[in-house]
Amino acid sequence: MTALENQIATTDVVASLDIEMVKNFNGEINRLTEVLGLFAPSIVAAGTTMYTYKVTGELETDAVAEGDEIPLSHYKVDKTPVSTLGIKKYRKLTTAEAILKGGFANAVTKTDSKMIREIRNNILADFFTFLQTGTGMQATFAQVDATLNDKLESNGDSADRIIHFVNPFDIADYLAGAQVTTQTVFGMSYLQSFLGVNDIFQTNKVAKGTMWATPVENIHLYGADFNALADAGLSYTTQDGGLIGVHHEANYDRASAETYVTTGAMMIAENLDYIAKDTIKKGA
Repeated sequence: MTALENQIATTDVVASLDIEMVKNFNGEINRLTEVLGLFAPSIVAAGTTMYTYKVTGELETDAVAEGDEIPLSHYKVDKTPVSTLGIKKYRKLTTAEAILKGGFANAVTKTDSKMIREIRNNILADFFTFLQTGTGMQATFAQVDATLNDKLESNGDSADRIIHFVNPFDIADYLAGAQVTTQTVFGMSYLQSFLGVNDIFQTNKVAKGTMWATPVENIHLYGADFNALADAGLSYTTQDGGLIGVHHEANYDRASAETYVTTGAMMIAENLDYIAKDTIKKGA
């Protein structure tokens, strides 16, 4: 019998699941880049070596007599390899029994959402692990911006904004009696201003008693190129940015529905010297 025109096929349902999962993830990452003011992710090939950069040198300021040769100013850029952009692969299998018992929405779509949240947390955890490889210039909470700006100015640089990351328990007591507006961005609570410090993200990825800060221009987001996977027959639903690929399919051998997620997302701080660490003292 000929299939009905405009019928909704299994492939359509699977495609919509892929699109929804990618949309949810990209919605969160887009909100993060919007708040930070970052550009779109830079796409690089998986396996690309990632570097931090440090520019050294100084301007030649000696006076030049009329007709004399102008001396050269000398600078160099030191590249330090810090990591390799790779992909991370995840898989979830939902049995037919679980779908029949809990319903499709509970068994598949809700667990898809939970899966995406945990993948997001892993991306954040990797970023904060990397952040703590910085030089960690010591500063007090009130002076962390001044410490960073002094370092930047000494190197002939500047920062439009400085982003701060702090453990929620370190400011919970203050927040209880303060009139502040918070919003959730990529799983972190964001405060635009608090105690004279702007752009604060609260996250348990930062150890209690510490705060990390870096210029927003120092944060870079990278994504992997999924085109090579598509050429090999690995078809993922993606969006521009190469941060995540999703594929759902039926597994009749196990009477199950499978969810495959591959990520190529990486956040790094380009200059480790432009990271400040604050030890928050009790009662400070």
